[in-house]
Amino acid sequence: MHQVWKVSPLGRFGVLALIPLLGAFTWLAWGNVLVTLLASLSVLVSWFRLAFRPAVTLTDEEVIVRNPNGSQQVSLNDVATVEPGYGGLTITTTRGERVVAWAVQKSNLATWTGRQTRADDVAASITAASRSRA
Repeated sequence: MHQVWKVSPLGRFGVLALIPLLGAFTWLAWGNVLVTLLASLSVLVSWFRLAFRPAVTLTDEEVIVRNPNGSQQVSLNDVATVEPGYGGLTITTTRGERVVAWAVQKSNLATWTGRQTRADDVAASITAASRSRA
């Protein structure tokens, strides 16, 4: 078994609309083309790291969480709970450690209305794989 979940298409490309807004704000604030281009370029690089690097990979033996700032592995035998939330999936180990996966998030609106989302499905898949290993 090998499943990979990444940031949703809306999460990847919806944020791109902010780049022109940032450019307009920078232009209005400083009125300098070079500063505007540098600010837009830095946002573009940050967007690429935030949109394309995060992933959650489920293998037969572990969950690999890749966030923009690094990766962590959690053995399926060590998974206690998996909870979807606004900040991502929170995987709590049997030792009480928490690993947050940014790639799969559940909106507050979905939480408040009790709507089933992709984050719930991923959490259920990881939990089921963990239980079958035990």
